[in-house]
Amino acid sequence: MTLQLPDPVQAARDEAERINANRAQFLEFPIDRVLTDAPWVKRQDLTAGLADFHRERMAKIPSKAAYPEAAPWIESALARDRELKAQAKLSDEEMAVFRSLVPYITFRGFKQAGLALKPRPATDEKCRSAYIPDTDRGEVAIKNVDDPLTHWKPDPKPLSGAGPLPDLRSDGVGNGLHMDDEPDELFPIPVMSMLRHHANDVPSAVQFLTRYRKFWGGSNLLLHDKQKRSAAVEKCSYSHIEVFHPGPDGRSHISGMTCRDANSPQGKFQASQRRKYVDLFKLPLDGPDMTFWAGCAKFEAKLSAGLAALGPRPRWDDLLKLFITRWPEGLNKYGLRLHPNQGLVGYTLIIHASLITERKSLRWQRSEDGKTFDAQPQECSY
Repeated sequence: MTLQLPDPVQAARDEAERINANRAQFLEFPIDRVLTDAPWVKRQDLTAGLADFHRERMAKIPSKAAYPEAAPWIESALARDRELKAQAKLSDEEMAVFRSLVPYITFRGFKQAGLALKPRPATDEKCRSAYIPDTDRGEVAIKNVDDPLTHWKPDPKPLSGAGPLPDLRSDGVGNGLHMDDEPDELFPIPVMSMLRHHANDVPSAVQFLTRYRKFWGGSNLLLHDKQKRSAAVEKCSYSHIEVFHPGPDGRSHISGMTCRDANSPQGKFQASQRRKYVDLFKLPLDGPDMTFWAGCAKFEAKLSAGLAALGPRPRWDDLLKLFITRWPEGLNKYGLRLHPNQGLVGYTLIIHASLITERKSLRWQRSEDGKTFDAQPQECSY
């Protein structure tokens, strides 16, 4: 079958249109957010070396022998970025901010800055997702989307159908590190876009994501397919990957900013990197950063125990109750502050659910002021 990649010129034009409509959002706010968390840091100290890192990253083309599927995607990415730079009139520095700010800070920024760069407060822990193949309403996937209220506006558009279900479905939550070991592969291969083209079920997706593990990180993925197979892929770091296959009940779940097995190689690496960050900046062990990570583990434990308590054939109402009930009885955040010096306050902004057997999508949203949450969902069929 012929591979149909997105048109790089059109992709660049679409990105340029978004950038030109609000350049500050894409080119200034990502840096400003870090500076807001750490106002004692000078901008030039934070971004020194960023443009050089981006040039190095884009020039580090992966081996065609080792990654044969990636070749056309690499060519497409380079063509897209050449067009984007012209269409959006981006300088080298702006292009680096748009494409490479986060990996630069994670791989090099904090390490190079050392004590000259004060720590950013821990951000809000984000999201949980679960897949249940056999409830009293059939196959179900459900997710809580968590974030601060800072830029939140409920989507005013009616919920629309997603169209025919693909053979492979995936969902993700954040699982980042302040500092990570830099991989030997740096080129920004679009692994998640490639996944949709090169895998059509859970076994092939796990194999693909494992083979391309050096090119992605900072997230956990939930996979499920038309055969009701599922897997949870945890990947806080570019250097580690851990796959959890379900037990006899067929259920899988993921939680944001945590590794469920603290004694695995990845779990130990995550803990060591967190401690390295705390030691580098001489942070207290009972401060907001370590309290934040402990809170992530509590949400994972709540989700895991809550799913186990649903019994062999869960009732949909009980599953929904777990996700929609206010913390600590459930997983819904209503302005959660785990430490008095916490930088950002946590809210559950959206709950998405898919009643796959019934071909229905449901969505609950929080109000813009954060005070209320939909009592009844928007609903549509697909």
